[in-house]
Amino acid sequence: MTEKFARQNPFLELKFYEFAAISILVLTFFPVSLVVCWLAFGTQTTRDLIEAMVRDWVQTLIIIIGLLALLLGGLVWGLIEWLS
Repeated sequence: MTEKFARQNPFLELKFYEFAAISILVLTFFPVSLVVCWLAFGTQTTRDLIEAMVRDWVQTLIIIIGLLALLLGGLVWGLIEWLS
């Protein structure tokens, strides 16, 4: 019997500063960087890179929205307490 292991995305296993450096380089040279990645490393690696970057952007967006909700909630609560 052979077990099939799910393929791991190598970009999700990078440390924060390593992925930040790769992300900055890809965004700096955006269209060209993805074409070069596709030509040099293939479709799967390019797909992994895009998936990791989208996950990072979504996580960042969720954190920003959560912090804004906490800030606005605190401001509303403070205003209500001040007016009462």
